[in-house]
Amino acid sequence: MTSWQRRVLGLVLGAVLGLLSLQVAAEPLRLYTEEYPPVSFSSKGRAEGMSTELVRELLKRIGEDASIEVVPWARGMRIVQTTPDTALFTTIRNAEREAQFRWVGPILMATDAFYALKGSGLVVRSRADLEQFREIAVPRDWFTYQELKAAGMKNLLGVAEPEKMFKMLRMRRVQLIIADNLSFYAQGEAAAQVANLKAGDVEVVYPYRSSYGYISFWRGTPKAVVQKWQATLDQMRRDGSFSRIHQRWLPGEPEPPLREPGH
Repeated sequence: MTSWQRRVLGLVLGAVLGLLSLQVAAEPLRLYTEEYPPVSFSSKGRAEGMSTELVRELLKRIGEDASIEVVPWARGMRIVQTTPDTALFTTIRNAEREAQFRWVGPILMATDAFYALKGSGLVVRSRADLEQFREIAVPRDWFTYQELKAAGMKNLLGVAEPEKMFKMLRMRRVQLIIADNLSFYAQGEAAAQVANLKAGDVEVVYPYRSSYGYISFWRGTPKAVVQKWQATLDQMRRDGSFSRIHQRWLPGEPEPPLREPGH
């Protein structure tokens, strides 16, 4: 093959690859979230909630169309870990997940704790005191369950969905659950998913930790795409639109910092 033929072949291959890349880039983004009111939940077949409203505004500003589907958390995780042109929210960022996704956020800050019904009289002064309880309910797909299980906590009751955990506490089938402070702001029909429990119905028996939630993209997502989303989110923080959405759903709750410490 002559040098001229090699050059022509290279130009043809380059054009073909360019067309293929355009086709890949043209694939619509598919977004997934979970039943986690008031942060995200389904209402009359449509995704709603604080983070959902925020994501829709980001899509509008970026000029991108995307589907948003509410699915069980484990399913959403599997899809976004293995499928191009997908993203999941709201995902807690931690060392174990760091390399599995590309991250945009933070979009929320949650305080996890061991909760009991108000007036329970329960006293827990240390992690060791938690061993006195027969069962402590927490969704088994949550990282908190996996982390505490790995740490040797033997009295965790892993439930399929958060809704079951809240119902069990309301019905006094368990004395303790592990939840975050945001869940107790659910309103309207979504409040049924937390057994209509409000902040005044429960009390923190033992604090656990603060976590930051993000939009997590498939790890092969181009950096330029992630940077555009992050820049648009940062602009929403600066112009006050992020705060208006956050406070509408979570009135009085602290907003996350512009950047999570360490990131």
